[in-house]
Amino acid sequence: MYTSFYNLKERPFSLSTSPGFLYLGKSHKEALSLLTYGVMDKKGFVLLTGEAGTGKTTMLQSLLRKLDPAVKYAFISNPLLSPEDFLAYTAYKLGLKRQSKSKAFLLIQFEALLKILLGRQQNAFLIVDEAQDLSFRLLEEIRLLSNMEIQGKRLLNIFLIGQPDLNEKLNHDRCRSLLQRINIKYHLEPLDLSETEEYIKGRLKAAGSKDGRLFNKHAIDLIYHYSKGIPRNINSLCDNALLLGYSKTKKTITGDMIEDCHADMSPRKSPLRRNDAEKIDEGPEKIQRKRTGLKAAIGILILFTALMIAGSFTNFGKRQISILRDVYGTLFTKVYHRFSGLPSTPDRTSIEEKTGEDSENQTPFKKRMKITKD
Repeated sequence: MYTSFYNLKERPFSLSTSPGFLYLGKSHKEALSLLTYGVMDKKGFVLLTGEAGTGKTTMLQSLLRKLDPAVKYAFISNPLLSPEDFLAYTAYKLGLKRQSKSKAFLLIQFEALLKILLGRQQNAFLIVDEAQDLSFRLLEEIRLLSNMEIQGKRLLNIFLIGQPDLNEKLNHDRCRSLLQRINIKYHLEPLDLSETEEYIKGRLKAAGSKDGRLFNKHAIDLIYHYSKGIPRNINSLCDNALLLGYSKTKKTITGDMIEDCHADMSPRKSPLRRNDAEKIDEGPEKIQRKRTGLKAAIGILILFTALMIAGSFTNFGKRQISILRDVYGTLFTKVYHRFSGLPSTPDRTSIEEKTGEDSENQTPFKKRMKITKD
């Protein structure tokens, strides 16, 4: 869409992991060196962690492309499997095509395969991406697989790649034995400001751009600020900024445009209705008072209904109503007038109409209330 406008051969900030767009910051280079060392020296257990979007998978795929053909590996990117399926998938990827349906016999077959690979001077690796999603049961299964060895030589080397949650899971008591077996640990850090600038310019150049100032300095500073140096976030912001620049026919991406893109990409909170906001602000004491008032109103309503059924419009019933009015005050007045149909300020005529009594024989309502009090 915007590639021709900016004289680009392809989208420079696509989320795909094309080898031509690979950029390694200082932390990435260190991590890649440790992973390569783990492969060459057969270090057994290697743990690599990093925040989502920091480039773990991209770097891992770069490592796999450079592996010697003598290295056999099983790469698992979706660890949400049962222990049986996990074992079967690993064995299949390492070359065991015909498998027993029995787990016990499958383990025997798998160990025999690993011994054959070792005899051929072929190193076997199990690489698990998104390892923070591994269940404790599956982590224990992996630990047991790492116990396979012959004459002191490990038959299977294991790489666990995941987000920081993986460290918390491994520090659990149930993973104590597994944690003790890990030989190399490394945490991948995000890019710093200068690396962010190099990353942006490097991807633009790889996409065919000859203008190194397509993003001005203020724009790059804001991209680093909002992305926190995480490559995936950088890609999203830059891609949206180029699209915005294309729509406005702007050849240079400015800080204001980055601000607009960040605002558009940020999740919006749904506005609360007034009643919902009031409910959220209510404390437990206020809620309890409302409940008590509601219970009182319901009790009065039930009692009033019973009085009506029992002929409450006799002189005795009216005295009971007056007593209730004095005790519950405004609350009963509202309930009474709401359900009796009398006006909020009852006069003599309305009472007479309701009761059907002669006005000359009727004691005024207010006077009767006074007598009742006395």
